[in-house]
Amino acid sequence: MPATSIVLGTGHLPGDHQKTTLQDVHLHLDCPDTPISLGERSGPQSIGAVFTLQKATDYAFWEHLRACGCEWLRHVADEERLAGRIFTPEEILQRRPAAGAVDTPVAAVPAAKSKRIAELEQVLEALEAQDFEEIEGLRDRLDGELVPEIAAQWRDDLPWAVKDAYAALLMDRLEECVRPLFVDALRSPTVESRAYAVCVLTRDFGRFDAMMSHGALDEGRVDAAVKGVGALIKDEFE
Repeated sequence: MPATSIVLGTGHLPGDHQKTTLQDVHLHLDCPDTPISLGERSGPQSIGAVFTLQKATDYAFWEHLRACGCEWLRHVADEERLAGRIFTPEEILQRRPAAGAVDTPVAAVPAAKSKRIAELEQVLEALEAQDFEEIEGLRDRLDGELVPEIAAQWRDDLPWAVKDAYAALLMDRLEECVRPLFVDALRSPTVESRAYAVCVLTRDFGRFDAMMSHGALDEGRVDAAVKGVGALIKDEFE
């Protein structure tokens, strides 16, 4: 009987100096909806969970993937998003790099898509690192194709520091896909993110200056504006 579960990689997290807990990544050929599992084993005990390719390559699992030599799955996930369809487990397996080439995506993709994948990777790395200097430079390179790809990576359970990085990157975008991000940003502990949200959700960037006082954002004015916007979109904001 052919195997239905394939080990894609195993390894230990950098902080596990005693190597007591083994991390693993499996591909499940008989589970097309959730083909990737991430697990860990410590002695006789093991835990794990299954995910879609997109969820398994979320930034929260990057360290796990890196420890198991499976960072290539992030490239495959990028390609899947650009293809606009869900890859089968067999298609994921076909894109597995040869030994010694785990940092390079195996599947041949058109040059334009390769460039787009590289751009998305750069953006996601900057967001994860909260590198606001780089984020400022990346903002001018956003376009109508890249913005939805970035917005698809945002989740409301991300740390506020990362969500604030998303808000800083997308602060002047009006695509519908960024709306949930900025509705959430109305609650940010960072005044700049709340101010960006007011402007995006009202589609009025002139309001930013109205929230300034003596060359800086006035938290009282920002919070008053947030309250007003929240009342207008209470069904989304509550």
